[in-house]
Amino acid sequence: MTNEMRERLSLNDIVQNIIGVVEESREEIVRITEDSREQYAEIQQELRDLKTRVHDYIKEAERLERLIKDSKARLVVVSKNFDHYSEQDVRSAYETANALQLESFINQRDEMNCRKRRDELERRLVHLDETIERADMLISRVSVVLNFLTDDMQVMNEKYEKAMQKQEMGLKVFQSAENERRRLSRDMHDGPAQTLAHVLIRADLIEKIHQHNGAEAAFEEIHRLRILIRDGLADIRRIIYDLRPMTLDDLGFVPTLERYLRHMQEISNIPIHFNYLGGGERIESTYEVAVFRIVQEAVQNAVKHSKASDIRIIIEQYQHSVRIHVKDNGIGFNFDEIFASCDESFGLVGMRERIDLIDGEFEIETKPGKGTVIKVRIPIEESEARGETQ
Repeated sequence: MTNEMRERLSLNDIVQNIIGVVEESREEIVRITEDSREQYAEIQQELRDLKTRVHDYIKEAERLERLIKDSKARLVVVSKNFDHYSEQDVRSAYETANALQLESFINQRDEMNCRKRRDELERRLVHLDETIERADMLISRVSVVLNFLTDDMQVMNEKYEKAMQKQEMGLKVFQSAENERRRLSRDMHDGPAQTLAHVLIRADLIEKIHQHNGAEAAFEEIHRLRILIRDGLADIRRIIYDLRPMTLDDLGFVPTLERYLRHMQEISNIPIHFNYLGGGERIESTYEVAVFRIVQEAVQNAVKHSKASDIRIIIEQYQHSVRIHVKDNGIGFNFDEIFASCDESFGLVGMRERIDLIDGEFEIETKPGKGTVIKVRIPIEESEARGETQ
């Protein structure tokens, strides 16, 4: 079996495994949604029963109030005309009044408990409704992912097979993948992100919608909903940035890298130093993407695995090439052992394949306890420099 066949089978296996996991996840979400709907219906029925009981308690309270009023009037008469009534009549009047008072107390207690349960169920209904809405939205997104995997990935696989026949086709596969990233980034930015932003605005209406539950409960629900929505919006924006930063096309790889590295420094608390040596001329989009992705992968590997306390990046841009130098002072690794492990070497292998597609040079210097240095050279044809073609 040739290396091309092995790579093709490996890619198909990976895609099929991903499709299987996504399908199982969608089915699980569907089950959770159906369970939530069943709970919603059950709570609605219980809520209707509770409202009926509250109405009955109110009617009973009115009836008891009339009886208590009559019993008090009876006691007044008995007290004023004590000599005209027997001891049994007096005792009966007092016992009747006390019994009615006790019955009224019990009725009030039961009504209060019933109202408390009713309010609790109404809050649960709001939460379940939000859960069902989020689950339906998630099912829709997962379906889009499945369609992409089953349809678009087939197209990508065919392109990949053709690329194996001729080396020059490799660059077209890379360009196609980046175009797909750009399309997904635009679609998610204009779709789910905007939807969540509108939902966040509508969340402010919960206070008015649920005024009958009390201010404290309403504000509590608003707070929870805002947290969920903001987290979801942050995740979507992070995905958009990972797919393809918008600034890469507008400003080039240097400003985009500066912004990305500042973000990584903030979330990792690791000092990241970036030094660019060059005139700042724009290069062809494919190579700008390659530079950004290579540095991104190298920095992510250092943050995740190296346990470094310092990361340094140097990019030198010349007329015919771009050189990338990424160094960390972390724990390093055994090169042969890491590449024998698929999980640990996945990022490095992807980086090497990306560099090979554009005829670049890739070198790693590392030893356990000695940190890691990644060196990359990307050749750029003079005619492809943006500064010369514009």
